[in-house]
Amino acid sequence: MYPKINYLAQAYFHQDYDLEADSPIAIVSLFREREVFEVVEALSGEIFSILASGADESRLASIWLDEAGACYDPREDGVSIQDWLSRVGEVLLRG
Repeated sequence: MYPKINYLAQAYFHQDYDLEADSPIAIVSLFREREVFEVVEALSGEIFSILASGADESRLASIWLDEAGACYDPREDGVSIQDWLSRVGEVLLRG
């Protein structure tokens, strides 16, 4: 349903993601640097669309962890999924 979020989760937030960069948000920066503009733009569009939809935390967690298959759960760092996705969207736009 969200192909670019799935791509980010599976290609960048795989089980060894923490070996790729010093922090999860640094992984997002790597995504922004490595991927073509259209992919980065499409991902930010998916993220902001989901956030604008009013999905609750449970639904956002389902999208990120269950559907996309991300191995990083920001809640383990004390960050809600909503805040995490907002931060990801901001980092993507910064480039």
